[in-house]
Parts: sequence; C-alpha cells; structure tokens
Amino acid sequence: MSATPDRIHDVVAIGLGPANLGLACLADPLDLDLVVLERKPRFDWHPGMMLPTAHLQTPFLADLVTLADPTSRFSFLAYLKDTGRLYSFYIREDFFVLRSEYVAYCRWASERARGIELDRDVQAVSFDDADGAYVVESIDAAGTAHVHRGRNLVVGVGTPPWLPVAVRDLPGVVHSSGYLGAKDALQEREAITVVGSGQSAAEIYRDLLEDVDSRGYRLDWITRSPRFFPLEYTRLTLEMTSPEYSDHFFGLPADAREVLLREQRSLYKGIDSELIDDIFHALYRKRLAFDALRAEGRLAAGGDAGSGVPTRLLTNAEVVSARAT
Repeated sequence: MSATPDRIHDVVAIGLGPANLGLACLADPLDLDLVVLERKPRFDWHPGMMLPTAHLQTPFLADLVTLADPTSRFSFLAYLKDTGRLYSFYIREDFFVLRSEYVAYCRWASERARGIELDRDVQAVSFDDADGAYVVESIDAAGTAHVHRGRNLVVGVGTPPWLPVAVRDLPGVVHSSGYLGAKDALQEREAITVVGSGQSAAEIYRDLLEDVDSRGYRLDWITRSPRFFPLEYTRLTLEMTSPEYSDHFFGLPADAREVLLREQRSLYKGIDSELIDDIFHALYRKRLAFDALRAEGRLAAGGDAGSGVPTRLLTNAEVVSARAT
C-alpha cells in the first residue's frame, strides 16, 4: 500500500476532467495540499467525439484558469506561447478553440500542475470521524493499493453514458462517446438513426451526412424536443455565467433553483448555430446533386427517385420500442 496513510491533504479530488484539472492549476501556486486521482494513464476528454472540425462552444478565455486568474502560467495563451503557435492562433482570428487543440492544451497543463496522480482507479471512499477526513482507496494498473486522506473531497468523474431503454440491449447501438471508434461499422449498415438534439447528436449527424450518398446508407435524425434548438449565446444571456449571477443562483431556495435549471436548458443543451446552418447548407447542396442525377436519369437502379437525399429529420418523436434488422 502506497501514499502516506496518516497524511491528510487539504483536498482530494477524484477524476481529471477539465473541472478538476482547472482546480489543480489554480491551486498550484497556493499553499494548498491538493491531490487529483485519475484512473486513466493520461488526461483524456471525449475521445470518441474528436472530429477534425469540432470546436468548443465557449471562447478561449474560458480556459482552465484565465477568468479566475489571468496571470496564471496555465492559461491557454501561455500554452500557445510555449508551443510556438501564439501568432498563428492570433492570425486565425477565431475565439473558439478546436476540440483537439483543447485536449492537447489540457494534457500540457496536466503534465505541469502539482498533485496529479494518474493510473489511480478509486475503489472506495469513506469518512473517518476520528480524524475528520475522507479516506479514498485506489489501485493502480499493477494492482498496488493506495490510500489518500483529505479534509475536503471533490468528485469530478462526469456522467456515465446513457442509452434509451428501448435500444439499450440491441446490437449495433452506439453512444456518442464511442462514435469515432464505431463510425466505419456504422457506415456499412443500410440505415443509421441518430437520436437526440444536443451538440453531439448534431455533430454526428453532420459527419455522417457527408457520406450519405457515396456510402449508400439512409440517415435519420430524431428527437423528442419540439425543434432543434440553437445554443443561447446572446450577450445579456451570457451575463448569467458571471460570478455575480452564480452567487445569486446558489443563494436561492432549492425549489427555485430547480425551476431555473429547467428554464435555462438552452444555455448549455442547444446546438451551435453555425453548425445548424452548416447542416442546412449541406442538405441543400446534396438535394441539388440528387435533383441533377434524377434529371439526368442517373440515379441507381432500385433507388427511390422521388425521395431525394436519403435522410429525414423528426421532432416530437420519442423512442419507445426498437428491434434489430
């Protein structure tokens, strides 16, 4: 068993996502004894959705540290300077960081921040009343046990992938978190259905739409929402992400917070408006191409000449049953 069992950290954090990584970076220059335990051998973030053109939905200033500490050595601008891309990013004139670049930035920060322990699979958490400390037990890949104790515990492990009950046990069903690893197999099928109306669903639909004619599959996109909502990104709405509004929100009664959370879903559940426009333009171009093929009599034999692009978008539709074909 490793780690010092009688040492009590100020903070033990479980999971190395952006939230806990940001916490480690902000704590790095402080007199704060913090340790972050991560199961994986290195920082990773949505590897199954690392599409080449995908970018963050927030500007680069909302990195790991800048809005809390603009002078931090862990800022995105410091990363660009260190990697020799500061001027290239400036000339790019785009505030929104590519998702792949964001992951590279986070890995860069995770290699420099104090207190990060990789390859630590947490097995149990308990509270020692005698010491007033949390006891976190983990093992590494070799099976060695580790124990960390902390006055405070931060859990940042994310949410597990969720699939509708109707499709959960069917073959060929893929959660968005595993999309890229399953893409080739999906495109071998006769039909693909994307379920959901968030950013991930939109990105997957757009990616599959690109090859819908050349690969010959049907592509449908359904959601129980009344429409494909864009992400709310107006200036006055963004004021609701400020520290002042956060203090106001957490000062409200619990029932009032629940109401606001339901009403503010579009602040974080919507689709980037540029992506919505891009999907429309892609559909328009493909319809033109299909119309030209139909006019020239060049549609494949057996194809549905009247259907145009083999895709359909359905709203107000909930998956209640499904079967494998």
